Amino acid sequence: MKATRTRLPGITLRDTTVSDAIMRLAAEANPGDPEAFEGARLNLAMPQAGPLSHSRALSMLAEDSAGRPVGVLMGGAPLWLFEHPGVTDDALLEELITRIGIISAVAVDPGSRGVGVGAELIRHAVRRFTRAGYGLLTLNCFPALENYYQRLGFSIMDTLNVNLNTGRTLGQQWNDTRVAARALDRYTDLATVPGLVSPVVSGILPGSRVPRGAYFDGERLRS
Repeated sequence: MKATRTRLPGITLRDTTVSDAIMRLAAEANPGDPEAFEGARLNLAMPQAGPLSHSRALSMLAEDSAGRPVGVLMGGAPLWLFEHPGVTDDALLEELITRIGIISAVAVDPGSRGVGVGAELIRHAVRRFTRAGYGLLTLNCFPALENYYQRLGFSIMDTLNVNLNTGRTLGQQWNDTRVAARALDRYTDLATVPGLVSPVVSGILPGSRVPRGAYFDGERLRS
């Protein structure tokens, strides 16, 4: 991706390259675990090709007018999908990772915070995932940032419930964060289902819409 202007004076966005020193910035997203995003180095070494910036991974840099990096965003396939016991075969996994994306890190240089750099990175990520055919974008967030992500169009929930076209529902929780989710296309929405505290992702796969009048009986959706 060529450099893209933003609504912020002097701030542009572009895809990262292997020569960009972004790991220091990325560590700002989780200062308690500075090695949390070391796996991103593998993505940066991949060729720059679609559908995102590095195949199914997205890595973007925000730069100021002098070309200094002031923010970074990384995302791609949700790792929990690779480990969830409800994802029972490779074909289902492949379907899901082409439809559900995650923003795994958003970090802004301390000297550039408070002017909207992070929000510009997130808005651009929403557009990139949408153009690439994804139906849902997620991220994990701490309570202090919930209002921030809600203003950017995300819904906050305790559990990410994803209805499948097999009649089953995947449920995923995180111990220390809640999840923010945003539907990206006309096929996908967040459905309220009696019996569940958190909404259910409906329509992420063909044939996976939550039926009208559906409810959760403690084990699965019924209608």
